[in-house]
Amino acid sequence: MELKNFGQLKKEELEQIIDIHYNYWCKFNPSMIRENTENKFKNLYTLNQIPIGIALFDKNNLVVFCVIKKENLKKYPQFFPWISDLMIFEEYRNKGYGTYLVKNIVKMLKNKGFEKVYVWTDQAPNFYKKLGFKFLQKIEKNEGGEGELYVI
Repeated sequence: MELKNFGQLKKEELEQIIDIHYNYWCKFNPSMIRENTENKFKNLYTLNQIPIGIALFDKNNLVVFCVIKKENLKKYPQFFPWISDLMIFEEYRNKGYGTYLVKNIVKMLKNKGFEKVYVWTDQAPNFYKKLGFKFLQKIEKNEGGEGELYVI
């Protein structure tokens, strides 16, 4: 398995991530603009600092990706850094790839001096609980609706 930041990806690999991310999340956030997604993924998440995009490959196959952010939920600026936009491709789920990625990101952030790492979810709370994340509170999502906030 190989972890790469988005700045290390081939153009077509980054385009694949943008397509998958946008096509999935625009269903939940109709005000989402594709051009904004492209700009973030190509210009912001390719740097070697937070925010940064991380992708995991197995034998040159992209299997999971996410973004590490300083800011995620507008109403909760006191919480950072965030693991955000985690997408595990369906055919690779329940095989340990997401666990591998999240554990490595938590370790990387702790090595950078962050004592806590946050995530919010409305779809996979058991995944994060299994990794040792603890429930903090219910939160209001940027686009409306509720989710759950976890910390490790």
